[in-house]
Amino acid sequence: MAKPTPNLDDLYVVLRAWAVAKPGQINTYTELSKQYQTRTGDWFEPHGSWDQPLGALNKQLHGIGAPALSALVVLNKDPPEPGGGFWGCAPNVPPRPKADIQRLADWSRIVAAVHGYAWPAALP
Repeated sequence: MAKPTPNLDDLYVVLRAWAVAKPGQINTYTELSKQYQTRTGDWFEPHGSWDQPLGALNKQLHGIGAPALSALVVLNKDPPEPGGGFWGCAPNVPPRPKADIQRLADWSRIVAAVHGYAWPAALP
């Protein structure tokens, strides 16, 4: 039997709420798991459960010209950095830059684009 995965429509609703909140808001994988569970009743472990669905969501969003919404999910808030599965997961996410300063610049640019995007209420 296949292992269940998070539903992209519900995942989108959780991340969209973060995107339309105060500019610059980011949250950890743990917070994503908690908020997803609050919405759906389904628990997914913070580490190891999210790379595939977040990448799939980014690919779908790229199809409509939207930025990578999963940029709002980070391993830790201090220092904030997206998980390793983020980089290169979709056409709207570059491969992982080697230099720390370039990674921070690229990720910050994507986060700003996410917060500036007019997100529809439901996943297109």
